Amino acid sequence: MKKNIKKALDKVPLITIAISVDRNITYYNNFAKQKFLFIEEGRDINAVIRSMELNSFIDKAFREKIDFKVEFQPSNYEDWYFIADLVFFPESEGSHKELIVILTDQTMLYNYEKMRTDFVANVSHELRTPLSSIVGYIETIKNDINLGKITTNKFLDIMEDQAWRMTRLVEDLLMLSKYEAGDKPLELKETEIANILQKAIDNLNKKIEDKKLKVNLNDLFTKKLISLNSDSIIQVFINIIDNAIKYSDEGSEINIVLKQAILDDNAYVQVQIKDQGEGISNEHLNRLTERFYRIDKNRSRDLGGTGLGLSIVKHIINRHNGKFTIESEINQGSTFTVYLPFEFN
Repeated sequence: MKKNIKKALDKVPLITIAISVDRNITYYNNFAKQKFLFIEEGRDINAVIRSMELNSFIDKAFREKIDFKVEFQPSNYEDWYFIADLVFFPESEGSHKELIVILTDQTMLYNYEKMRTDFVANVSHELRTPLSSIVGYIETIKNDINLGKITTNKFLDIMEDQAWRMTRLVEDLLMLSKYEAGDKPLELKETEIANILQKAIDNLNKKIEDKKLKVNLNDLFTKKLISLNSDSIIQVFINIIDNAIKYSDEGSEINIVLKQAILDDNAYVQVQIKDQGEGISNEHLNRLTERFYRIDKNRSRDLGGTGLGLSIVKHIINRHNGKFTIESEINQGSTFTVYLPFEFN
């Protein structure tokens, strides 16, 4: 490749690689080096970027002596996605010795689109089941004139439960959208964190009584008042405690401890919520705050979960510049810990 062409390609703000007819790399610019650390001249491009689609079009370009565009996902970088322009730079008229591969990184756009389609698919799936149930029972009630009052009321109760399930899903979706957008700053004011926790517990009192659970609140936090948004933080604790209630054994305890903690030289109030439930295996822990992620989908739906509760928790805590951790072992229960920053005087 001529020096003036290399000089021009060095200024192209895209990943640019030149290869010979035998697929060996003859040139690459700084953008290519930043993306592919082990790239070097003389190396087969397939050893750097493994892709059947890209290889196929490289062969086709050299064979047919024309330019091509191809979209591909490398098998050795499964999280990446590129659009490749295969362009010839003839050294002389009628000669095609080198092929320029110009890569446009579409990874972020591809991931956003995948998240969008996955989100739509999940919402559709979550709504389809209760809707199908409601429609089915309506048709049964309309078409069976001999249906007794007791059976009819039973069907109506099921339909009501399914309608509330959809309502909870829509409310959680709206809440998640609000906190994900983050277009408005949260209104913060000095609030007693123990009172927020007690309100969350009181809100869930019927569920606690139904499972004969004991909730212990141990306040060791001496400062008491911290700056936070009360409405959103009470939602955090409702979601976490509600989750603990669902997966706790009947008659067991949920222990909540407030205390001061220092992380990276910063002061936090640490709220630790520990249940005595069945626990969670390690492979699931990092994914629990993903939207619609469930360990046991059928059981979670039976318990009334929308699959969005912990995702909402994560976004609210992030908006408060806090931290959220989950620790668990099978048959040993789970510990959900919230860290909220405060000014230490």
